Amino acid sequence: MPVSTRDFQYQRRASRVAIETLAAITENITRLNDVSFDDEDNSHRSSVSSVTNNMTINLETQTKHTNISRLKNLLFKNYRWKMSHYFYIHLMFFIFNGLFGGLIIFLIENYSSFPNPYMVVTYIDAWFMCVSTICSCGLSTLDFAQLSRASQSAMMIFAFLSGFAISTLPALIIKTRTHKTTHGINVDNDNENDDDQENYELELSKRHSNENLSSHIRDELARLPKPEELRYRAYIMCIVLILGLFLTINIIGLLIIGIWLQTHANQEYLMQNNTTLNPWYVASMLTLFSFNQNGLAPFSTGLTRFVDDIFLNIIIILLVISGSSFFPIILRNVVFLLRRLVPWRHKVIFDYILLNNHHLSTLLYPTLQTRIYFVVTLVLYLMSITISLILDLQSKNLQQYTPNIRIMIFLFQTINLRFCGFQTFDISLFSTATLLVYLLLMATKPQMLCALDESPFEIYWLTLEAQAQVNDETNLSKSLPQKLQRAMSMVPGAHTDALVFNQIHHFLRRQSLITKKLAKKELFRNVDNNSKHSKRIKSLRLRLFLIHFIRALFKHTFDFFLLTRTWLFVFIFLICAFEYHRMAPTDPHITLLKIIFEIISAFGGVGMSLGYPNKATSFASVLSTGSKVLLIVTMLMGRHRGLLASMKDQEVIKYNAIKLLIRRREEYIFECQKSRMPDKIDSQMDNSSMVTHL
Repeated sequence: MPVSTRDFQYQRRASRVAIETLAAITENITRLNDVSFDDEDNSHRSSVSSVTNNMTINLETQTKHTNISRLKNLLFKNYRWKMSHYFYIHLMFFIFNGLFGGLIIFLIENYSSFPNPYMVVTYIDAWFMCVSTICSCGLSTLDFAQLSRASQSAMMIFAFLSGFAISTLPALIIKTRTHKTTHGINVDNDNENDDDQENYELELSKRHSNENLSSHIRDELARLPKPEELRYRAYIMCIVLILGLFLTINIIGLLIIGIWLQTHANQEYLMQNNTTLNPWYVASMLTLFSFNQNGLAPFSTGLTRFVDDIFLNIIIILLVISGSSFFPIILRNVVFLLRRLVPWRHKVIFDYILLNNHHLSTLLYPTLQTRIYFVVTLVLYLMSITISLILDLQSKNLQQYTPNIRIMIFLFQTINLRFCGFQTFDISLFSTATLLVYLLLMATKPQMLCALDESPFEIYWLTLEAQAQVNDETNLSKSLPQKLQRAMSMVPGAHTDALVFNQIHHFLRRQSLITKKLAKKELFRNVDNNSKHSKRIKSLRLRLFLIHFIRALFKHTFDFFLLTRTWLFVFIFLICAFEYHRMAPTDPHITLLKIIFEIISAFGGVGMSLGYPNKATSFASVLSTGSKVLLIVTMLMGRHRGLLASMKDQEVIKYNAIKLLIRRREEYIFECQKSRMPDKIDSQMDNSSMVTHL
């Protein structure tokens, strides 16, 4: 129970009375023993009073500490840290960084020793620029090239700390600290049981006593890590790999762009405000803002001056896709490669990483989902490039460029349209149909396909196999399929529905039931032949998985349009309400299409904008303060979409460390026994030949 102020005063008063009573008794005893020594008695009184005061102070301090500890136990007794709490910390961190970073830029540009001579910087614009940087968006209400070097450097630091790769490290560090020992805070279900380690050691001792293992095998098995060591090393390895891959890609990109600009770029290509920029400064900025998808350039005209530099465009494209679409693919392949290269006792660490994937880090996807993500991303890129070539290849605005440069423009804008916001050409000059395709690409997030759960499909298939075996053992193969067929034919909602979505849903459901029925018959037919991997069964398994995947894709697509369309529509409506007195026909350059394009770009974290005439900034720069605040909120919501679900996934570990270690031990023992079998056979053959000879 909490200790009130009145109880605390009663305790202090009682303790003080007890101490004074004890001091009085001591003083009386001293007087009886030493009556004649007055000076010594006075000194003794002072010493007793000082001791009394010290005891009182110590007792009060102990009482305060006791009350504080009781209060902590009362408030945090039932509290348990969860990785979903990290989502709110991450969101608060981004909000604080936006406000604080905007204040820094505002003070530097207005109140430093060298105020900005090119433009007036308001706090709302500085805040907008900082939020756009930390959200990896790229929309700008200020000309980034006109800012001072100090402001540019501060925004580069914010971009580095808030990138998709670096911002995932704090969550990994938290889990690493909690997994360093088996005691303390549990952030997932891998080590929440205290008896796991004891059960593991007991099981190992039983296996050692039952198995006839050589000393060499026992020594090798003893070199495997313990469960807590496996978890700790797996998270450390994730941190090292993500940070190492980030630094490797950025250093390579910096060297390539820096050497190319220094040796091949003309001086006018590096001019800004009548001064020539250092090529390595430009290279560092392009590398960082390309990999982190910020879309900011040190030139007022963006990257339009490099439209004919095919080599530089290709390097920037590779940096953009390496930091966004292909980073999970590269990371998973690096883990696969290292697993092949490391000694056998360390392979279990990489098995733990690969099997648990997104349950450890948001940058790791399962194998199948990674392939789906890669294919869908390529399809989106090819679709956008194809539509752009069909509609705008012969556009009069592109006649000044050669066909090769036009194709490079479409390729560059398509790649940057997914995540980054670089422009080598004014995309507002493209056709309306192309811009609508760009809207679709900016709003689409292929990462949602990586949330596809294979568990229902695996459960379906394992259930079919088990039921086929049960039917074979119980001889119910004749009556049960008829009942199942009769039950499966009674699909609810099979009647004609006016809604197209319901019709598609029922069609896929029927196809799934039919495929499961066929697979059940095929499995029962071949259950005695042990031919589960026949071509017919493989084709049915593939068909069932495709149906499951299409149903999941349909569900995610429908949920995407249903859940995100509402609040985006509200924001678009509010911006139109704020700007109604300035929109067309009052100002023909402020249109509904530009507003929708801007808010979708902010939500997708792209930074692409249709712009405004005679403005080097985004279209948002001409909007009112209320509209800019709505765009800031949109960027924050777009940056954190899906993060809460990812953090909840990290609270559940599918393949715990103990089971992986036991499986690894069994595999090693089996391999050793398998390698010793030929020697035993040879020795038996030699013995038999000797007996025959005798």
